[in-house]
Amino acid sequence: MDITFIKRFAFTSIGRKVIMAVSGLLLGGFMLVHLAENLLLFKGEALYNAWVDFLISNPVTPFLEIALAVIFVTHIITGVWVRIEDFINAPGGYEVRKWQGGRTIGSATMLYTAAAILAYLAYHLLTFRFVDHSMGFYQMVTSAFRMPVFVAVYVAGSVALALHLSHGMQSAFQTLGLNHPKYTPPIKILGLLTAAAMTGFALISVYYLLGIDLKTAQSGCEMVVIQ
Repeated sequence: MDITFIKRFAFTSIGRKVIMAVSGLLLGGFMLVHLAENLLLFKGEALYNAWVDFLISNPVTPFLEIALAVIFVTHIITGVWVRIEDFINAPGGYEVRKWQGGRTIGSATMLYTAAAILAYLAYHLLTFRFVDHSMGFYQMVTSAFRMPVFVAVYVAGSVALALHLSHGMQSAFQTLGLNHPKYTPPIKILGLLTAAAMTGFALISVYYLLGIDLKTAQSGCEMVVIQ
C-alpha cells in the first residue's frame, strides 16, 4: 500500500469528499446496528443486560470504540473542511448557501443537523456511557426513558439524525460515483429508509415514557376477539 499516495489523496478536494462519504456511510451503518441493539430492550431485562455485558467485557470493544471515534472525528473534520472550501470557492458570497441544498429539508439543514447530532451524542454519552452502571443497563436506560426532559432531547436528536441521513446517505453514494439513472432511485429509497429507521430511537423512548405495554394491549385485543 502506497502511504504517500493516500496522504496526497486525502489532501485533495476529491479525496476529502470521498473520505467524508465513506466515514458517513460507516457511521450510518453503525447507527442501524445500534438501533437493533436498542430493540433488544423489548426482549426483556435479562437478554438486554447480557448483551451489553458481553460488549463491555469483550476485549475487542475498546478497539472498536476507538475506531468509531476516529471515524466520527474524521467525518467532522472533512465535513467542515469541505464546507469551508465550498464557501471560499463559490461565487456570490453568501449565495454559497446553495451548497446546503434547498431541494429537500434534509439537504437544506445539513449543517444544523450535524451540530444537533454532535450535542445529542455528547448528552447520550454523558447519560449512558460515562455513568454508574451498578443498577444494570436495562434499568438505567428504561429509567432515563421515563424522564420527559431526556425523551425530549432524544426525540430531537433522532429527528436531526433522520434529517441528516435522508440527504447524507444519497450524497455519499453520489460522491463515490454511484450517480446513474439505474442506481439513483434505489439509493434514494435506501437513504430514506435508513433515515426513517432513525426515528426508531425516538419511538422507543416515547414507548417507555408513556408506559405502553404491548403484551397487555395484545392480550386485551385477543379477549375482545374471543368475546
